[in-house]
Amino acid sequence: MAKKNKVLVVDDSPPLLEDLKWVAEKASGGDVTAARSAREAMESMREHDFDLVITDLRMETEEAGMDVVVAAKEKDWTTQVILVTAFGKPDEMGPAAIAKGAYDYVDRNAPGNYLKRLKQIIGPALARGERKRQEKEER
Repeated sequence: MAKKNKVLVVDDSPPLLEDLKWVAEKASGGDVTAARSAREAMESMREHDFDLVITDLRMETEEAGMDVVVAAKEKDWTTQVILVTAFGKPDEMGPAAIAKGAYDYVDRNAPGNYLKRLKQIIGPALARGERKRQEKEER
């Protein structure tokens, strides 16, 4: 039996958190945990292993989501992270998130439906994480 993906979604806005959770459940087919802050996300990451973390950028601080990216990668470099934001300049924030280890980023203000874009990249992100875990085991 295939392993169920474990996904953590993080956003301080309850309606947006519900949207992220719904998309993650549909796209991953796995178990999805929701956190309402970067601090809550970090507690969940200490207690559990996640294959994918989807986090908002601005929560308790303007860059709380970047802290989540760093914490996820420090715990397990095979964990994939997607940053979602409506703030800042995506042409600056996206590359900065990727430089810190994020798989990708989604701009909530970009033309089109950001949830559709997010749904499209969850599968490839999980596949990349699985490849990284296999590489890790082969070492």
